[in-house]
Amino acid sequence: PHVGVDKAGKVGTVERRGRANGGSCCGSAVAATGYVADVLAGKIEKAAIPDDAVAAQQAYVGDMLLPYAQRLEDADDKMVELPYALYDAQTDMVEKIIAKSAGGVAGDGQIAVLGGVQINTPEGYSDYYLPLSFELYNNKGELIEDILATKNRPFSKVKEVFPGALSNAELVNKVTATLAANGYEKETTLVATSLCCDEVNRPLEAEL
Repeated sequence: PHVGVDKAGKVGTVERRGRANGGSCCGSAVAATGYVADVLAGKIEKAAIPDDAVAAQQAYVGDMLLPYAQRLEDADDKMVELPYALYDAQTDMVEKIIAKSAGGVAGDGQIAVLGGVQINTPEGYSDYYLPLSFELYNNKGELIEDILATKNRPFSKVKEVFPGALSNAELVNKVTATLAANGYEKETTLVATSLCCDEVNRPLEAEL
């Protein structure tokens, strides 16, 4: 998941290129938060997943977030808690994917899974990444090593709400060095990202 922090330090929004004012970040997640709050309060019924492909993605985000509705309502700052709740929901999905598909990795191949929160900041500042998990799985879907080293890299407003966040450059250097130490080589390793399609996330994708 990703979350914005604007120039005033407000979480859940960020200034965007070409716009006079900022906008929700992540917009899809913020919309889903409103949906699950209404379901929790009994204002609306849980929606069915639509047949329309255009609407299906947003509906699925809301469905994934429903189990965390009370947790969000109880949070001191819902926008700060939101990316953590989404991370937990997405981690559950990724673990199911690994369990189903790890057998497709040939030989002694391993699967490295990095999870965390992408933090978007105003133009002119570096984006950040808060790593929450970095694990190695074998091709049986078994966890063989947790290789995340916990280090705090605080900076400005990000420090206040996301201690431990890394800049994009720090993250890429850390991932590169860690994978290299575990036998991954640039020439024989494929990179796949699962970042929100929001345009503010493209810099990290390019650096990776």
